[in-house]
Amino acid sequence: MSEHEYLPSPSPEEDWGDTDREWVVDGVVGESIDAFGQKRYEVKWGEGWKRNDGTNTTWEHPREDLEELIDKWERKQTAKRMEKAKASPAIAINVEDWHMLHENRTIERARGYEELKKLYIRGDPRQPIDFDGQLKRLKPSSRESKTPGSGASSSGPSQRPIKPLPKRSFRRLPSSSPAPDSEEEKKTGRRAPPRETKRRRPLEKKWAESLNGAAPVTFVNDISYEEVPPLVPDFQYLERRYVRADGVSSAEHRREFLLSCECERRCLDADDCECQKPSGLQTDDGHGIFAYNKKKLFNFKLPLGMGLEVIECNENCTCDERCHNRVAQLPRDVPIEIFLTQSHGWGARATFPVPRGKVIGVYTGELITREVAEQRHALGDGRKSYIFDLDVHEGDDDDDEDQSARRYSVDGYAHGNWTRFVNHSCEPNMRVVPVVWDTIPELKQPFLAFVATEDIPPRTELTIDYDPNAALEAQKNHSKRPRTRPEGARECMCNTESCRGWIRV
Repeated sequence: MSEHEYLPSPSPEEDWGDTDREWVVDGVVGESIDAFGQKRYEVKWGEGWKRNDGTNTTWEHPREDLEELIDKWERKQTAKRMEKAKASPAIAINVEDWHMLHENRTIERARGYEELKKLYIRGDPRQPIDFDGQLKRLKPSSRESKTPGSGASSSGPSQRPIKPLPKRSFRRLPSSSPAPDSEEEKKTGRRAPPRETKRRRPLEKKWAESLNGAAPVTFVNDISYEEVPPLVPDFQYLERRYVRADGVSSAEHRREFLLSCECERRCLDADDCECQKPSGLQTDDGHGIFAYNKKKLFNFKLPLGMGLEVIECNENCTCDERCHNRVAQLPRDVPIEIFLTQSHGWGARATFPVPRGKVIGVYTGELITREVAEQRHALGDGRKSYIFDLDVHEGDDDDDEDQSARRYSVDGYAHGNWTRFVNHSCEPNMRVVPVVWDTIPELKQPFLAFVATEDIPPRTELTIDYDPNAALEAQKNHSKRPRTRPEGARECMCNTESCRGWIRV
């Protein structure tokens, strides 16, 4: 049976009368999500148009001229679902008499499953929710209606799917005293600040122009009216490259010194690849080994440490992009959502499942000298959290001041990509791995790849450990938390079982 047999049959065309007339729109009154995840909205038409049976609603797919109405509907329903979730963690799992199979997603959304997960699941969202425990601490919820709240449409014959209208102009029904959208507004008489509907899509579009073939980056906020995270004016999106500050040498003139392999299509043996000669990645018996397996997933058995990094095939190599030693340099194929978390600002998550060993992306920004990085640290304007030191080749005895000009850091404050929103966790699901492919290792300008250390379900927050050395110190002390809090460290908000209590940045 083909997929098309499950699609709804076409609806009869509506009679709109005069094609040049502008019909009055009252607003969105319902929504529906089909089995394929496609969303439609039930639009109520005001004065002037109705069917012979008296109904005046149609089902419309999202489009630009309905954006403001849909946004108002989404804000109102999100607030209602969140208020319900805050009142009680109880969740309905029964099947109603009117529940049709194709309405599953509509019902789940109406019952506020996502809002309950956001409020009551801490850490791994795969863990079960302690509903009974929450019920003891919170007041019991009132009896639920037999019809879904946010997902229900108006009653009557107008519930049947109607073919979407042709793109025509319309005007909204004026209202001198709009009804409040939330309980807070009803109590105070003050309306919430207008949502910045004109910022999200332009920013997504602007960033999309710089993705260079990578998967989309989108913004999601189900908590407040702030549509996009705060960014400095003229923030520059860099998907897979650096911008170099004054005093930072370019890698362009060094590319002629890149060692290259002459493999056909794909590299099979690291010992036969000339480009792998500088690599220190070896098996116990001294044979060279690639950093990735044939599925292009990272090999966690590698002895990565001080002075070791992943060396991928470069532009001078004869192998093509199918080579399993070309990974971080290729366009990112994991769609990313930048979303507002409950407790620690904006974060990042993947919309697809991510397998263990997957390189999700690379940290980008402005490449600066270590001296400049230390100067910016002292500014105290919050940018310290966005600066990563590229110290893979730096040892404890490498303190010669003459070398400071050849030590580099990357600053993602005013230039960067989605990775700048990745938050810290004492139990992270990613690790940072230095990778080079467009420069020689001796130049000390690697990229920092973010690699999944476990299978990550879709829409699970992506995290790294901002201070992995602190975890090693805690292990040596046989304690979850180091005995002393370093100067300048800040409180950790990850709330994981092994939380160290602070972050050293």
